[in-house]
Amino acid sequence: MNFKTIIAAMAVTAMFAVNKANAQVNTIDSVATSKVQHFNFDEMESETIGEGIKRKWFHGEKGQMTIFDLEKGAHIPWHKHPNEQITYIMSGKVKIKTIIDGKEQFVEVGAGEVIVFPENVPHEFWALEKTVDLDVHVPVRQDWLSKELPEYLKKSK
Repeated sequence: MNFKTIIAAMAVTAMFAVNKANAQVNTIDSVATSKVQHFNFDEMESETIGEGIKRKWFHGEKGQMTIFDLEKGAHIPWHKHPNEQITYIMSGKVKIKTIIDGKEQFVEVGAGEVIVFPENVPHEFWALEKTVDLDVHVPVRQDWLSKELPEYLKKSK
């Protein structure tokens, strides 16, 4: 397995570990009615959601994964959400503004690096170069389930 596959597997494992506290005991009946899903990011179509920003995403019952393709200079405006976000930069580099230890700070995150945003912590992204970003959100982003873009993404166009 290559490094990127291992990191993606770790992100999925972390997504489910976060939900362990809310886990229920599975019975034969509950397992039989659970829906196993299988996705191939390479076969999914990207949707353009802002200038220089494309995404492919899917969700399960409790979490979701997204691959963002960001052109150099792409900007995801300041926002927050009630979801933990684990961001793994697969290639490229981003500058992120967020709140660390109660202060607004900037952090550069490059290929192979991960940053975790707890729920409701504001953050903003600038692509310093062409970037591929894998995000895991727990729980599922309810604001993404409609066809309407969230207000903060409308500002990136």
